[in-house]
Amino acid sequence: MTDITPPNFPLVSIITVVFNNAKHVGDTINSVLSQKYPNIEYIVIDGGSADGTVDVIKKYHNHISVFISEPDNGVYDALNKGVECSSGEIIGILHSGDLFCDENVVFDMVKRMSETKTEFCFADVVMVDEITGKIIRYYMAHYFNRWMFRMGWMPPHPATFMNKSLFDEFGLYSTKYKIVGDYDFFLRIFYGRKINWSYLGRITVKMRHGGISNSGLSSKKLLMNEINHALKANHIWSMPFLQLGRYFIRLMELIIRPKKSVCR
Repeated sequence: MTDITPPNFPLVSIITVVFNNAKHVGDTINSVLSQKYPNIEYIVIDGGSADGTVDVIKKYHNHISVFISEPDNGVYDALNKGVECSSGEIIGILHSGDLFCDENVVFDMVKRMSETKTEFCFADVVMVDEITGKIIRYYMAHYFNRWMFRMGWMPPHPATFMNKSLFDEFGLYSTKYKIVGDYDFFLRIFYGRKINWSYLGRITVKMRHGGISNSGLSSKKLLMNEINHALKANHIWSMPFLQLGRYFIRLMELIIRPKKSVCR
């Protein structure tokens, strides 16, 4: 990793995937465009939306490096398209509807990676109510340890920046999962070899409440099944009682609130 001083700002590819989200995709795009980091490649992958999403995205065509709109095989297929066409040394992901907390997020993440000479860096996330903006969940990651993957817990994917070389080394996201393709990818990374990782002690992403992994009992059952499948596929031992610990952590995330708001 080069020092992040002019003219050595490494190129960062930010990938946004979207499908039928005309209401919020503009907010996400503006969040990326507001970043003060001077060397960003912005990639937007649309799954063939039919609700006006494409029209919203086209309003920003002069500021988007790569735009693809075509049917895909789900979010991980779309992410793979973004990774494959990216040119950045570092890749970050901001899903449609999510927002960077302020204009310094990309700079702070890259600076942290440079200072610690790490290839994988993550921070904290808050999940907010779409209407009121009230914080529903505070996804903290400062206590991360590799063994926690056995519980089905992982660092927050939306607040992770990583070297593109990790995709070259470990492959892309598996499209056989509907919910845990990111979890499976992190398993491959952290159990494939000793990863040089770091944590940035701040909130970087604000997520609107929703999504398939947060939508009902059937999705929770699917989540559990896919987590167990990913653990077995990667030859990682776990037991059901260990995974109960994930729900204790989730309970704490619902109760604990940030000491102060750092999101605009």
